[in-house]
Amino acid sequence: MIFINPDCFEGYRFPSMGMLYIAATLERRGVPVVYIDANYEPDWRERLAREAPAHEWIGITANVLSIGPAIAVSRHIRERHKDMKIVMGGPYPAVCYADLIPEHADACAVGEAEETCVELAAGVPPERIAGLAFAGNGGAVFNGRRPLIEDLDALPFPAWHLGDVKKYTLGHTKNNPVLPIVTSRGCPFNCIFCSSDITFGNRIRYRSVERVLEEMDELIYRHGAREIHTWDDNLTLKRDRAMELFEGIIKRGYRGISFMVPSGIKPDVGDYEMFKTMRRAGFYAACIAVETGDQEIMKKLGKKVDVSKVRGVIAAARKAGILMNGFFMLGLPYDTEETMRRNIEHARSLPLHQAMFFITIPFPGTDLHDLVKESGRFLFHNDRNLYEQGYFLGRAAYEMPGQFDAATLEEMFKLANRRFYYRPVTLAALFFKRIFGIRHFFYLIIKFLKVVFKGRQF
Repeated sequence: MIFINPDCFEGYRFPSMGMLYIAATLERRGVPVVYIDANYEPDWRERLAREAPAHEWIGITANVLSIGPAIAVSRHIRERHKDMKIVMGGPYPAVCYADLIPEHADACAVGEAEETCVELAAGVPPERIAGLAFAGNGGAVFNGRRPLIEDLDALPFPAWHLGDVKKYTLGHTKNNPVLPIVTSRGCPFNCIFCSSDITFGNRIRYRSVERVLEEMDELIYRHGAREIHTWDDNLTLKRDRAMELFEGIIKRGYRGISFMVPSGIKPDVGDYEMFKTMRRAGFYAACIAVETGDQEIMKKLGKKVDVSKVRGVIAAARKAGILMNGFFMLGLPYDTEETMRRNIEHARSLPLHQAMFFITIPFPGTDLHDLVKESGRFLFHNDRNLYEQGYFLGRAAYEMPGQFDAATLEEMFKLANRRFYYRPVTLAALFFKRIFGIRHFFYLIIKFLKVVFKGRQF
């Protein structure tokens, strides 16, 4: 089986850990696997042409940001490799498989796809594979979801040997190359804007700490990672387990290895002792998913966060020496211009080094998408265009009549970035924490100029 990770939007290029989990599972069963990452392989079409004759299926991953590039890959395959079958996986195909089958895919994997792809590669008829949608009856037929994987320790480590790890570098990190790891799957909360449960369900399943540490050993000593990013939905939700992990890393005694949490920790969970241990383990930065400072809006989002505790958690992490980057959402379905302005000022008041403001995107399969469909107005003709232009480029994805329009929302986005970063103290603290060499200096200068002249996020 061939897997292709599409060349995604410039600000969101990462290796596909999900694909490499599936690839490792297939290899364990003796199935030949090829992994092509178009983000780092400009000649991916030529490589595909060389590899295609030996395989029947091509897997393409797609989330809401990469569905456009994924469809471009599919069209190339349909045109140049007509005998190949395409299976798509990821959050977008899991919800919108009826829009993709049969034009862009012969099948779509819904949910955790390790065993689904094993059966597909083994030649099991599609109608007998749980977790698979396939072409039939003039459209798409879905067999129903496959049960979640309970024993995550039974999974093999992702097949990083199939990619070129040396190319996995990011401009804003302390060290390179960077590889991700997940220590758990799923989230016990039901935020109306989140699509995480589409793949991993709405309950959390943990890997054993020892198994996670073994994988870190492999990332560092076998694959040459110099920085590791944890991609859990809730790394610090269970304090005792988080402490066990941090203390285990300290005991490992890694040298010259840094850690970061880019996915956003729960904003009302954490204390100084935990963050100090986290810092000793080598974590130098963490993102915190604040979203809003309005408790009533937070409640309506289903996020189950005590807003009054957020400031103390950020202060404790900052005191421990961790660079703190807050996530904030503008254009929530309950927002008005007044609530957005208050949220901007709330962000400025918190002891953060950095803030990232996002225009809210109604992802397919979420309650937010249904709410906008019922009471709001989408602004683009199709979802694919909406995601690619909205997530990082500051374009409004929808309007809520009587609450806010596109022009107001986009102006609030620009105002938020300028209000937060047009402060000498903030800039000085950020530059002090983020400059590890000349590369980081120029990276921050370029980002700052985008804030000044375009109002884009830092």
